Amino acid sequence: MILALCLGAGAARAQTEPAQAQPGAAQAIPAQALSGQPAAAPAGDSANGGLTQRGVPAEATAENGVLARERALASGRRIAWERYLAELGQSGPSLSDQQIENLVSSIVIEQERTAPTRYTGRITVNFNASRVQRTLGGGGGAPPIAGAAGQAASGPASTWVEAVAVYASLGEWVELQRRLKAAPPVASVSLQAIAVDAARLRLGLRLPPEEAAAQLAPLGLTLAPATGAAAWRLLLGGG
Repeated sequence: MILALCLGAGAARAQTEPAQAQPGAAQAIPAQALSGQPAAAPAGDSANGGLTQRGVPAEATAENGVLARERALASGRRIAWERYLAELGQSGPSLSDQQIENLVSSIVIEQERTAPTRYTGRITVNFNASRVQRTLGGGGGAPPIAGAAGQAASGPASTWVEAVAVYASLGEWVELQRRLKAAPPVASVSLQAIAVDAARLRLGLRLPPEEAAAQLAPLGLTLAPATGAAAWRLLLGGG
């Protein structure tokens, strides 16, 4: 099964301005430069607990290409922030687009396509560690809390797996997401790619995959080993 992010495949290639990065080119952009504010020093790009989020989709349509780009980048920053919170196993405070932008030290354009009224791209978002800690109340996430035998622990994820969720309709996809996000063994759910009948997910689990699968079954979810590119297969139905 081949999944692809809906990045305007099949549409006519748009002409980009000479000053813009070509599709596939990486371009670092200080977050403040996007709003005309003075640029701040970028955060370190390392395995820093999710403060660097890569492969984030950025898409928007507006009355002109410049506004579409601004809206797309704002959308991408929000998606990156939500992914970071999901990895921590936190809901986090409700922030405006401007507040989220203030948490970002830089953005890297991984690829982009521009059209007269649409912008489609993929970006890397680097968050500033000290600003994020202040926003979250001085901490970057609560430590794991061990649960009783046979029960899921609370706290952030300890294991991450790639899974393909299979569904027959939009209603099934919505219900699958609802059950998955409410399941105690699941700390985070990150959407990597989506098609009409399947989606590729990165799941943050509080338990080893086999134990998590056993606890998901009574909730009406089947998580089973899969062959091919995906390590796990996820669908509605269980014990």
